Amino acid sequence: MRKIQIKSIALCSLIMLGISSCSQKETVMGNLNVIPLPQEVTEAQNGTSFVINSSTSISYPQGNDKMKRNAEFLASYIKKLTGVEVKLTTSETKNSIVLKIDSSVKQSEGYELTVNPDNIVLKGSTEAGVFYGIQTIQKALPITDGKALAAIPCGQIKDYPRFGFRGFMIDVGRHYFTTDYLKEIIDMLSLHNINYFHWHLTEDQGWRIEIKKYPKLTEIGSIRKETITAPGSKEFDGKPVSGFYTQEEAKEIVEYAAERYITVIPEIDMPGHMLAALASYPELGCTGGPYEVATKFGVFEEVLCGGNEKTLQFAKDVVNEIMDIFPSPYIHIGGDECPKKFWKTCPKCQNKIKELGLKDTKQHTKENQLQAWFMGEVEKEIQARGKKMLAWDEILEGDPAKSTTVMAWTGPKARVKSVEQGHNTIACPITHLYFSNPGYNRLKGISSVDRVYNFEPVPEEVTEEQKGRLIGAQGCIWTEWTKDSVKMEWQMMPRIAALSEIQWTSPEKKNLESFLKRLGHQIDIYGAYGYNYKKDIDDVNIEIESKEDGTAEVSFSTFDNADVYYTTDNSEPSKTSLKYKEPFIIDKDCTIKTIAVRKGFIGDDKANDRISDIAEENIKYNLTTMRPISLNTSPAQNYTFKGKSILNDGLYGDGNYRSGRYLGFYGENADVTIDLQAEKEISSAFISTYLVPGDYIFGLKGIEVYTSMDGKDFTKVVSKDFPVLEKGSKNNVGKEYSVVFDKVKTRFVRIVGKSTAVLPKWHGGAGKTCYIFIDELGIR
Repeated sequence: MRKIQIKSIALCSLIMLGISSCSQKETVMGNLNVIPLPQEVTEAQNGTSFVINSSTSISYPQGNDKMKRNAEFLASYIKKLTGVEVKLTTSETKNSIVLKIDSSVKQSEGYELTVNPDNIVLKGSTEAGVFYGIQTIQKALPITDGKALAAIPCGQIKDYPRFGFRGFMIDVGRHYFTTDYLKEIIDMLSLHNINYFHWHLTEDQGWRIEIKKYPKLTEIGSIRKETITAPGSKEFDGKPVSGFYTQEEAKEIVEYAAERYITVIPEIDMPGHMLAALASYPELGCTGGPYEVATKFGVFEEVLCGGNEKTLQFAKDVVNEIMDIFPSPYIHIGGDECPKKFWKTCPKCQNKIKELGLKDTKQHTKENQLQAWFMGEVEKEIQARGKKMLAWDEILEGDPAKSTTVMAWTGPKARVKSVEQGHNTIACPITHLYFSNPGYNRLKGISSVDRVYNFEPVPEEVTEEQKGRLIGAQGCIWTEWTKDSVKMEWQMMPRIAALSEIQWTSPEKKNLESFLKRLGHQIDIYGAYGYNYKKDIDDVNIEIESKEDGTAEVSFSTFDNADVYYTTDNSEPSKTSLKYKEPFIIDKDCTIKTIAVRKGFIGDDKANDRISDIAEENIKYNLTTMRPISLNTSPAQNYTFKGKSILNDGLYGDGNYRSGRYLGFYGENADVTIDLQAEKEISSAFISTYLVPGDYIFGLKGIEVYTSMDGKDFTKVVSKDFPVLEKGSKNNVGKEYSVVFDKVKTRFVRIVGKSTAVLPKWHGGAGKTCYIFIDELGIR
């Protein structure tokens, strides 16, 4: 008997110890302020929360298969981020997350979320609205991976999207990506509340969708023999690229996306970007070929024949098969970058122009009008099936029907032109929302995210009625130089988080500082799912501010206020280096190196500390560095950045003229005066420039140097001319122009960098105004 009592007591003790252990398990609090920021968030002030544990359940309406699937999604998110496996039920119980359909929620994609200590109630008027609320719950969760209990703070959210069209485009024409990976991308889109997946399926470099009436499109058009190795290169890799999606695979993608309330918009780009189709069916072109699937990237003169009835029938047949596969209300037929060289001499095109009575006007050439007619005929086919046609903004060159929805990509002004001409418009300008743009991809950290976040899709300069035609915004990735998932993802993330907030959140609620504070947890979610976000967002931002007395103040920051450690002697920084506490002063050549150190999230299997890459700055002094400088000419408005101090801050360029390290002058000389603040002996001057002739950025045609003791009366001490850049000059190269002269004593120096002003005859833009970009100038 005694032995039994002892065993019972021991067993009870073990149970109590287990209960005590569980009760002592740490609880980690989440945050209702997620990305994209909900329209209305009210958090309880008493610190209460809903804690998720093994007895938590998710309840959904019985008999509603979509809501059951929603519940399954939420359960999988909770399992992934917290390690807790919750139960699904059709009964509402205590300690449950209740999913409801409620017609009182007015907006079809809106939802209301109420968090109490005993339960969470999520309701929407549609299953889609509930799904977006589920995304908010997912992002409100702390990442604990079972090592701690996850809690969501009590409060209420009332939320709905700003735009009904929230898109993202992936081009698979240049490089093929598997259906399994496209499903992963769709999951990434759903995490960011995106509801349209624009699938760019055809290109000069590859036809990627099965069309049963034209089998050669995939037999021939889906294969290219090799690919150019780099922009401007003449070398090829010798590796064939192939791959296409069967119609059944495409339907599988459509279904997978639909389960996540994402509509797949197919794009068959015509009448340009059709070399893969012409290689398959040469009779569709103006010349009959021979054609081959393109191995280079760019715009090609060989396009579909706009006056050939067989070509038009081909386009209609393809579009009809596409509409059989894709239930999307939109069908995208491109319309961009279609040179008319062969149309101008093609008998079929010219006969069709005569038949239609087309004439050149000030606004539209007759060939551009022929393209508008061609696409209008295809649009009739699309409209006959109850769908809408989407096209890129070049279609506006031919005065298309007002029923065409326009994707404005060529720049911010394109969206203005489109809405003014009466078209529903989606903003996706190359300058802000092309995530594969090689120039803007060189922007690092916050500046890269900032460029997306601060873009406003709706133009201010149009009428209220016209503003109503701006129906959404879209990010785009073109895959000329994107061959793998790693690059695909770092092009997307974290900028897609900024995109989601301009698509979803009301503009008056947007704030970059607030966004950056919330971005840290979003990045942790990327890490939990194994997504390859662009790591330079983690790096330290180094600010060098001239005090104009020969010294500069150095300060460091990170997007999330992480701990920063640094060195100033070119040595590698570590956690044993100086910890940054406040700005400090420098007055000589200096190499600064920094790292940011963050604690890993609880579910991270790696070391507790997450250490950023090293960020560094090299400050090189000359007699003008950090001295007072004034501009005698004005820089270009778009390339002023932080202004005149760029020219003598000791910092040289980073190979990206958009980054803020260069000051740009448009058609004007760079004319500056520097106060050396004491009499100095000088004998040389230099101006460091950046050359991108392809972007109208040229070098100097001369330097002049003037000296003065009082800053009023100047004497020219030297003038030197330089030859204008020759044809074939390389893009993206730095060039220092310098002059040497007899020693002279002075306090004030005026340096004039003489602009090329207009592009030379050999240039494609001959006679147009050009830029000079300067990162540093000085006196020695």
